[in-house]
Amino acid sequence: MPKTCGSGQARVLSPEELDQLMQVAPNPEHRALWSVMRFTGSRTTETLRLHWGAIHSDRIVFAAATTKTRRTREPLIAPRLGEELEQFRRHWEERHRRPARNGSLLFLSPGSENQPMTRQAADKALRRAVAALGPDFPSGVSLHSFRRSLATTMAQRGASLRTVQRFTGHASLGQLQNYIDVAEADEEAALRLLD
Repeated sequence: MPKTCGSGQARVLSPEELDQLMQVAPNPEHRALWSVMRFTGSRTTETLRLHWGAIHSDRIVFAAATTKTRRTREPLIAPRLGEELEQFRRHWEERHRRPARNGSLLFLSPGSENQPMTRQAADKALRRAVAALGPDFPSGVSLHSFRRSLATTMAQRGASLRTVQRFTGHASLGQLQNYIDVAEADEEAALRLLD
């Protein structure tokens, strides 16, 4: 069930729907934010607290102090995410007129050089992007859709739950299973087993 008035779970989006969202991101900051969450399964708050020193050539380090589970997580950087981050780094350095260094936040609040973008601002931008895609775009999308979409897509394409857990950082496989959506086609196939 898609999220409605704060109830239910965030909608799981297909890779094609996620691509559509990226195309209408209001600015490079939001596009990069959504890309990190899309390709790492990170939570919004921990992503907003990333600094440039956490971005390595092959991994992103989500420090224990910023994660819900208080455990450091180091997911691999997908090639598309690497490209997005490189473009964003150039944009960031041009905009802030300084090098992107360790300690400098990736996602700054407008007009600030040391405060992160707020979760509310990130949510508002996502709502604008979904509205721009029109009524045919799925409903029930929230910032958590990026996280659920990664977990569901990886599981549906054959990744083990332990592998998915390395990206999402869930404390247990039981918790992770709640994030993975069951496709309607899978439900229909299960019903056919009863015939």
